[in-house]
Amino acid sequence: MQKVSRRTFLMAPALAAPLALPFRALAWEGDAGTREIAEEAYIWGLPLLLQEKYLQLARGGGHPLNRFTLSTELSTPDTTAAGPNVDTLYGFAWLDVEHEPLVLHVPDTADRYYSIQLIDAYANSFQYIGRRATGTKEGRYALTGPDWKGALPEGVIRIDAPTNRLLALTRTLVRSAADLPAAQAVQLQYSLTPLSRLAETPEKPRTEASAINVFPVLNVAQSGAKYFDDQGAALASDPPPAREQAPLATFARAGIGPNLRASERGNVQALEQAAAAADARIKAARYDEDANGWRVGYRVKPFIADRLERASINRLGPGAHIAEEALYFFTPADGQRRPLNGSSRYRLHFAAGQLPPVDAFWSLILYGPDFRLVRNPINRYSIGDRTEGVVNNSDGSLDIYIQREAPAAGASNWLPAPAAGFQLILRTYQPRPEILNRSWKPPVLERIA
Repeated sequence: MQKVSRRTFLMAPALAAPLALPFRALAWEGDAGTREIAEEAYIWGLPLLLQEKYLQLARGGGHPLNRFTLSTELSTPDTTAAGPNVDTLYGFAWLDVEHEPLVLHVPDTADRYYSIQLIDAYANSFQYIGRRATGTKEGRYALTGPDWKGALPEGVIRIDAPTNRLLALTRTLVRSAADLPAAQAVQLQYSLTPLSRLAETPEKPRTEASAINVFPVLNVAQSGAKYFDDQGAALASDPPPAREQAPLATFARAGIGPNLRASERGNVQALEQAAAAADARIKAARYDEDANGWRVGYRVKPFIADRLERASINRLGPGAHIAEEALYFFTPADGQRRPLNGSSRYRLHFAAGQLPPVDAFWSLILYGPDFRLVRNPINRYSIGDRTEGVVNNSDGSLDIYIQREAPAAGASNWLPAPAAGFQLILRTYQPRPEILNRSWKPPVLERIA
């Protein structure tokens, strides 16, 4: 038996230290004290509460625990999750490892990119299985809860989870339209089996057109004071790991904690004010950096200690990749910081030898203001390293044209834009050191008319 623990696989010093939660000076008495404590509790607990809400949506939609649900098609404008890629088939499974480990089987993907992102109840991407992290050979991995003790069969690699309830998100690369059946066949070999039933035939994954529609953007702030009652229930279901328990004593002063119903203490107005203020802080928080007019989050890690940063990263849904797995460069504006709009035309020019340096793949995807894909006459939602028919210039450089009408030279390098506003994301999967160390950045997006 091999063992991959959080201590050995991730970052031992970070795991050993308790969560640093730099509270402001808080007034402990009366509604003012309740309001300030609740505001901090809201931010600290948002990732947990969103995970709980998404689990409830999945269970309400008939998705069982401990079994994958996989997309049969790439994302389209009908996909309701925010910011989907159009490069991979998505899938997910909610897992419960409280009573015994689950054994995750993956096939040999013959170097096809895939990732299974393991996310705990507090939205930490604590581990990956896939091309970057574990390679593409066949493997079996035992996901064990924090209190489990026992032995595993030979050849099963142990992964210690920080919480008993987990989310596994899958992504499987589709290289071309003709490759879709092969990608579907690969992901159908992902399976989850309780350790005690390892000798039995595993259940086949469920399939549907778009599995990630169970992850819409949620506005939990609108629940007001009830937010904190829901947070109390979520804390009871998924107690925080030891490193994150320090602030609970402070939260209890405002009636917020496991199985507590803060709204029944008669301070509803203070709690509602706290929820609104905290939500505004989360939406206003910025942890990305500028890169030639694009924004990029180099700091996404397996465990994010800063409570506001973690809430900000997860507010639109789960699954933000750590930087080593994928970096996204985002822009709603051109190089002159003018908002992108279909009334103008744009060019993204990659000089010869300056395409995104990646070990997996890259793609430029266009979204509407709501981060949904936008319908267009040629059903093209991205241009990337696998886009058929794209033509390089004679010197080896590449021009991508983003505009409403087809360019005069034809549709080969055209990414259609809507009539109104839009935004772009350049995805880089398995970014090379040049991207991670900031020596490579995307070219400036030019407005050409």
